[in-house]
Amino acid sequence: MVLVCTACLVTARGIWVRAPWGRLLALAILATNITADTATAIVTGDGRTLIGIPIGAAMIAFLFTPDVKAAFGAPKTT
Repeated sequence: MVLVCTACLVTARGIWVRAPWGRLLALAILATNITADTATAIVTGDGRTLIGIPIGAAMIAFLFTPDVKAAFGAPKTT
């Protein structure tokens, strides 16, 4: 849990200062969370964990919008 807390703290700092690595780290953490929610639902059969998938997917979609990418200094794609 210390590692998760540290990763979230570093990510929050990166997002706060709008560093490109903060956005990328947030995407990685969200993707990991979606994968873990899926695996937990399959292994344990507990469908309640699936609620994290659409929430995480919405947050990932938001981080890929052109305005957010521009705010973090990511190159624009045309």
